[in-house]
Amino acid sequence: MSIKLKHLLDKAQKALGKKDYASAGALFEEAVTLAPKADAGWFGLGEVALGIDQAETAATFFDQAVQLQADNARYRQRLGETLASLGEIKAGLLHLRHARRLKPRDAGVLCSLSGICVKLGLWNQARDILQEVVGLPRPLAAHYCLLGLACQQLGELDDALVAFKRATVLAPRYPDAWLSLGHLHLHRQQLDKTESSLVKLFALAPLAATTLNLAGDLAMTRDDNREAANFFRQAADSAPEDATIQAKMAMALVMCGDSLPAIDAMERAHALGLPEDWIFEKLGVMFAVKHKNTLALENLELAVERNPDNLNAWNTLIVIYSKIGDSKKVREAVDAILKREPDNLNALLNFSTWYTDQGRHDEALAMLERVRGLSPQSRAAHVKALWAMLSASSVSAADILAMAHHLNEVVFKAKYRPDTFPERNRDPQRRLRIGWLSSDLHHPHPVSAFMPFLTDFDPALVETYIYYNYSEEDPFARRLKAHVTKWREVLEIGDDALDTLIRDDEIDILVDLNGYTDGTRVDVVAKRPAPIQLTWLGFPGTSGMGVMDYILVPPDPVLEKGDWCSETPWPLADCYGVRTHISDVAIQPGLPCERLQRPFTFACLNHFRKASQHTIELWSRILNALPDARLILVALGGRDDDTIRYFTSQFERHNVNPAQLEFRGYVPRAQYFDSYNEIDLGLDPFPFNGGTTGYDSIWMGVPFVTWPGEHLSARMGKAILDNVGLHELVADSADAYVDIAVKLARDHERLKTLRTDLRERMLASPLLDAPRMARSLETAFRGMWQRWCQETATAKTDN
Repeated sequence: MSIKLKHLLDKAQKALGKKDYASAGALFEEAVTLAPKADAGWFGLGEVALGIDQAETAATFFDQAVQLQADNARYRQRLGETLASLGEIKAGLLHLRHARRLKPRDAGVLCSLSGICVKLGLWNQARDILQEVVGLPRPLAAHYCLLGLACQQLGELDDALVAFKRATVLAPRYPDAWLSLGHLHLHRQQLDKTESSLVKLFALAPLAATTLNLAGDLAMTRDDNREAANFFRQAADSAPEDATIQAKMAMALVMCGDSLPAIDAMERAHALGLPEDWIFEKLGVMFAVKHKNTLALENLELAVERNPDNLNAWNTLIVIYSKIGDSKKVREAVDAILKREPDNLNALLNFSTWYTDQGRHDEALAMLERVRGLSPQSRAAHVKALWAMLSASSVSAADILAMAHHLNEVVFKAKYRPDTFPERNRDPQRRLRIGWLSSDLHHPHPVSAFMPFLTDFDPALVETYIYYNYSEEDPFARRLKAHVTKWREVLEIGDDALDTLIRDDEIDILVDLNGYTDGTRVDVVAKRPAPIQLTWLGFPGTSGMGVMDYILVPPDPVLEKGDWCSETPWPLADCYGVRTHISDVAIQPGLPCERLQRPFTFACLNHFRKASQHTIELWSRILNALPDARLILVALGGRDDDTIRYFTSQFERHNVNPAQLEFRGYVPRAQYFDSYNEIDLGLDPFPFNGGTTGYDSIWMGVPFVTWPGEHLSARMGKAILDNVGLHELVADSADAYVDIAVKLARDHERLKTLRTDLRERMLASPLLDAPRMARSLETAFRGMWQRWCQETATAKTDN
């Protein structure tokens, strides 16, 4: 390098250091004019271009520097960062990876590379890189905060906690560390620890909008709405242009009844760009999520009053009106939407749900067929159709399978990522790593009731990884967490990241406990992140998915044939599911009809949506044969006059006296169990049998009559009764179903014999034997694994 060139570059660097971009630019330009291959000059021009917000020009200059000096890590890093800022993320990633190879322990390069990984959703790689960063000498608190964020995205909340805490130790006066820690504690519902973080934040940044906003969120979580409103008000003072904070303040004020200030806050949010009806809509949704239906209705109705064209608010109103059983209002909300937008898919979908809840399965299916005509790839239409078909007497198992296959074709098939897992250890006898994917491991969700066996696995045979797709841990979830190998909270992780996480965890068998239920991560399953995948407990039918290898079933020759499902049925040794403690409610002695001096009482405590038209026909035949008997049924809006009139009309078509029917709404858990003490004999609906309610009924000493069908949910009742020796209550025809019920209603002594010691028989059965279920699952998993090892070894030999 000539003396003149060195002098020019030195002067240019000094000018750049002073942010004198005009002088620096002129000097760097003179340098490259003098020496076109002066890589430092081109790099300096890139820095000047960045300084004056000319990123595209900067990228050109940095690229020239890289062309001249390809092994300069600093040049590669800067080019990679700049390309990423311009949206050319993958190109930026290539340069940053090159820079890392050149300087593998450079903190700047590693941090930039982790940032690119974050933008691409490669949270595993970001975490691994940041772990390297914090392993370097003198890591910064900010590095630990970034590591904590990556761990949080991966559901590794314990590791995130360690990282955030380390950040607070390294820099006790760094507000972002305490803010990150506080948000993590709040996410985990650890409210006292959130408050401790806030104490630190108030000492460091008491007026920061982020501090006050977190304080408001904590207060809202504690239902201390007055305090929340005060914090949001202060946050709004610190960030007056933040419309979201204004909207939060309005919500808090509404919750504590301060209508006028709430309106003022809404108006400010509105002035900052949030429409007034949007605010009422969000308030309505918030109350709906908290199950405060009255307040939800008030706000949603205000939303549509302010803006009758707010179709989102109308659609949410359909859901709320359906929940409270207000049939007239449901129709009005649907009409309001369809008048404005005749083919509004959400309205049609919500209306189909209402039809299903009414037990009007054929009408629901017709509505869903209309939706599929408008949107052939609508996942919601296919899934809702599958649920309606399970209860419809007009469809066959083959029809359900065809619908499931079609859903796979139009939605899931394209998501598949071919992988033969070539590096997987194929030892057929080694310990297996089982992944359980679920959003339902919390009380009182029915699936959680069937999971006690998770604590009974032999750790020498299986490792248990939980991928928990839910926002909170309740005591039940915390008990499970203490007994598993790895517990990951994955609600906030994207599908690609979760797919990568499961692959990186080297899960051998992935058990999907959701299927087509709320909280599902079936899109991840569709990518096939594990060699073996199976479905169980959530959606009680076939998935139709080509990547779902097995479906667990009770031991039943009809189900084991597999002509009703796309998966290979794998029969468990004894039963479909196991429960432990069900309820402390005592069984009252004797037959209720004799003890209470009331008419003989049949009941079905499943939701009325399971009552197919054929079910109603057979129940009507039973009531017609026993005109003094009554039937208790459960339905949404069970106390709503319109709902009762409609349900009653379904029986009146078969000449049933309405006085024989009693419709009830949902009741608290203890009251629900005690209601079995009013029931002489249960009636299982078909083709969608009771599952959880079947267990509950036997536990409370109430036998029930069932008629098995062609597919899994149509044979649940049989699986339960077989395990307590009540084979005679399993009908083989419609006439037999009616005959069994009528004869037992007339033969009290025989019915008393069947009811005797029913709880004790259940206690001694596989239905309540969690260790036995654990052994059964271990055997099933081993069989699946050995089959996979053999098949893949054979395929490799053939190739």
